[in-house]
Amino acid sequence: MTTGTSAQTPAPQVLLDAQHVTQKYRLPNAGEFEALRDVTLTVKEREIVAFVGPSGCGKSTLMRILAGLARPAAGVVTYRGKPVEGVLSTAAMVFQSFALLPWLSVVRRLQVPPADGEPHRHAAVAHAVELVGLSGFEQAYPRELSGGMKQRVGFARALAVEPEILFMDEPFGALDALTAENLRSQVTELWQDPQTGVSTIIVVTHSVDEAVFLAGRIVVFGSNPGHIREILDNALPYPRDPRSPAFQSMVDRLHAILTATLLPEGERPAAPGVPSRLVGFPRVHVPEVLGLLDHLAGRTQESGSVFDIAEQLAVDYDRMTSVVRAAEQLGWVETPGELVKLTPAGRNLVAADTADRTPIVRARVMEHPLFGRILMMLQEAEGGVLDDDEVLADLTIMLPYSKASLVLRTVIEWGRYAGLLDHNARDKRLELVQPEGEGALEDAP
Repeated sequence: MTTGTSAQTPAPQVLLDAQHVTQKYRLPNAGEFEALRDVTLTVKEREIVAFVGPSGCGKSTLMRILAGLARPAAGVVTYRGKPVEGVLSTAAMVFQSFALLPWLSVVRRLQVPPADGEPHRHAAVAHAVELVGLSGFEQAYPRELSGGMKQRVGFARALAVEPEILFMDEPFGALDALTAENLRSQVTELWQDPQTGVSTIIVVTHSVDEAVFLAGRIVVFGSNPGHIREILDNALPYPRDPRSPAFQSMVDRLHAILTATLLPEGERPAAPGVPSRLVGFPRVHVPEVLGLLDHLAGRTQESGSVFDIAEQLAVDYDRMTSVVRAAEQLGWVETPGELVKLTPAGRNLVAADTADRTPIVRARVMEHPLFGRILMMLQEAEGGVLDDDEVLADLTIMLPYSKASLVLRTVIEWGRYAGLLDHNARDKRLELVQPEGEGALEDAP
């Protein structure tokens, strides 16, 4: 038996390596916002990697750092073993916006030199136009192009520099569903076509289906501060069929991971009711939460997947998870597994008349640690009045990873609805309100 070595495909080499990357930004009030904390990620040749997670979790921030468009506050990023110092010359980026100039034709736009001043080679431009299917439209102006064709110009601009790594930041977000589906298929074909020279693609997306359709690895981010929560390997063969059971199974797996990320067990109360520790309250409006409860009450099992509910109500799932978290913090829903389920307290609220809902909301808001803290500060303040600056200073200390001004606006909205407090915008101060027909708020925590 012959034991000689057979020709084997060499193992993919590491292209980008991020080690313990942290990113911080200075805030206008002289504070700091930590966008990423201790992120470690390796990206290899010949793979597509998708970044998914809630808004503000640092997906685009990490992409910019990997591309050399920003330097991390701590940690190091290397490209083929060498530190990234400045913009990667072997990379290109496709954005959500088309960024076309109305006075330039397609070919003239593609010939505009990049930031380094090196003009695109004529042959490379012509090749890029052909690759993305724009042949015959070289002299067309933006007003003559459809949305899909405009985004193809974006891809052509990226391919004209003959990149090894293609970064895509929500490239299909501005397109209709059918056009986006067609372009996603074309992206995988371009990646598999050796003529493009593209070895690796890194894409930021909010779409679960898009991540499963494109990526071989899906990086799920958590927030406050941004961090990698889990990495899901996706071994489905290309081309991928979104209608196949295997595809739907992978979508369900990613849904489950995202549900655990967006509605983490650590933020859920041990029993139906409010949190036992001080946590930030999602920036959502009262009608959104009440609308969620009404929707659940109308469902057969008074429950449903957050993704299904978001789709039915035509709400972005990031936004819907924020609404769910608010409802859960107030004890009106619970989130076992992937489901959002109405609690008895939520059922009672839905069943109440419009006029009777306010005292029910008031009781729950008073029990919530965040609102309770503000009410306590107002009770202890002279005349039940506090300057905004004093409240903002306290919120900045107690909730360092939340934007204090947004938290205060949320407190004001919910406090007003509950009849607990009011806000004087002219004098910039918070004022305690005595609910009609009730005694003093000594029982507020």
